[in-house]
Amino acid sequence: MKVATTAASSLLLALILSLTAMLGIAAAVDSPPSLMSRADHLVALRNLHDAGRLELARCRDVPDAHDRAVCRAGARAAERVAVASLDARYLGTISAQDRARRVQVRAEHSVAVARRLLPT
Repeated sequence: MKVATTAASSLLLALILSLTAMLGIAAAVDSPPSLMSRADHLVALRNLHDAGRLELARCRDVPDAHDRAVCRAGARAAERVAVASLDARYLGTISAQDRARRVQVRAEHSVAVARRLLPT
């Protein structure tokens, strides 16, 4: 009788340990690879878009049309770079970091093009 009780308790203990391991593995697999929560990301994204709109609004006060175009290009470029770096922090992947670098290079290029189109 003692052998049957020991076997049953060993089986129950093994079952509890395997269920605990399965739950731990499932929790690790289902968790997103994010470095910040989705809610924090959405709030930060909204703040970046709002700041970008404010920066575009400041460009309206620039009197010269060509300088205003450069200001608008810079504001849009800064917003794109900020959003890409936020996404890189949110996703935490190498491809997101590469995308952020590409966005930064494109943004610098768009501002340079806007400056180059200025009349001399």
